[in-house]
Amino acid sequence: MKKSFLGVFGHTAIDVILQVDCMPVSNTSTPVRGKVLKYGGTGANIAKASADLDVPVKLVSFVGGDFPEDFHNNLKDAGVDISDMNISEEQRTPTCWIITDKEEGQMALIDQGAMDCLDDMPVPLDTVNNCEIIHIGTGSPEYYERVMKAATDCTICFDPAQELRYVYTPDIFKRMLNMSDHFFCNRAEYEVALEYLGGDDPEDILDHVEILIVTMGKDGSVLYTREGENAFPTYKPNKIVDPTGAGDAYRSGFYAGLYRNLPLEECCKAASARASFALEYSGPQEGHVTWDRVLNRMRK
Repeated sequence: MKKSFLGVFGHTAIDVILQVDCMPVSNTSTPVRGKVLKYGGTGANIAKASADLDVPVKLVSFVGGDFPEDFHNNLKDAGVDISDMNISEEQRTPTCWIITDKEEGQMALIDQGAMDCLDDMPVPLDTVNNCEIIHIGTGSPEYYERVMKAATDCTICFDPAQELRYVYTPDIFKRMLNMSDHFFCNRAEYEVALEYLGGDDPEDILDHVEILIVTMGKDGSVLYTREGENAFPTYKPNKIVDPTGAGDAYRSGFYAGLYRNLPLEECCKAASARASFALEYSGPQEGHVTWDRVLNRMRK
């Protein structure tokens, strides 16, 4: 019997979130209007938000000896199983500098730290063998390809995020896509995926996976399957503070719907509703958003 519903592979990081009026270009500077340090990382964000929605979840991630004890306790207290989190004393915990402009556009700088040393790490078979869904997020493609090969009895959701452009090659992307069941991406990553595949429409990705989900910020999201497509609008937040982590929150809402055996369309609505809450907080792991809160916003 499976012990956990969801196993999340990805970054656990310290986020330095900078607010600017406009993005700097080469050989120029721009003033910083605000600066906050938050706990983040795509893996930890999805795992923490999923646990808040009562989804049994394990997090597989790699951090350094400087990993904050408070961060560790926050994940554990939220209900995230961190028994497969690897702490390497001689490495640094990943740090991400996230720059956000007034139009909610973002760019990031990442110090990979301990996540830069995965290629020789063993695959955590306890997680792979005891989770119904494996979410493959940011991190080493070579390591994750080994994880996918070991995950023969679960649904694999592939979500390389912004690393698709600068970490992956077309060859390894195609191989990993062929081992996946679902593929998550945003609009920019969708274009990169098509470029790697030499394609020009969703069917070129659906030749490899059963489900494609493309998030588009203010314009909502689209669910593509081999039977057709469905577009979903965003839900209006009570206020907009910071968009950081909204995409990760979307994934957690989708998984919370799957955990409750909802139809795919309802899972996408739950995903959009959960993502809207992320805009209301400064930082990707702030606030405690429950399933009841997500349902109430969906009904509205």
